[in-house]
Amino acid sequence: MYKTPPKKPEPQELKVAFMRLLRNSHNEAGYFKARTKMVWEKFFGKHVAQHTRDFLVRNRKLYVYVNNAPLRNQLTMVREGIRTRLNEEFGEEYLVEVVVK
Repeated sequence: MYKTPPKKPEPQELKVAFMRLLRNSHNEAGYFKARTKMVWEKFFGKHVAQHTRDFLVRNRKLYVYVNNAPLRNQLTMVREGIRTRLNEEFGEEYLVEVVVK
């Protein structure tokens, strides 16, 4: 009896295929950290980006390290809006909390 060859996957955009390749169970936190870095300045402005030292994603929480105390206070007050905006960019409810340090 002749077996039919397996169906080929539907063609998809290169960007989508590359993002799917980058995001796997071993690198999911790094994937979201990189996506956050890509849109941070566009969403929150040059001043905020210049004073942001680093990001860390752990246990679905985004840790934002800022080297300016007044800016840290402002970002702490709007961290729920930051979480919402980034989740909208990701297209899913990935981040559960934003912590500003």
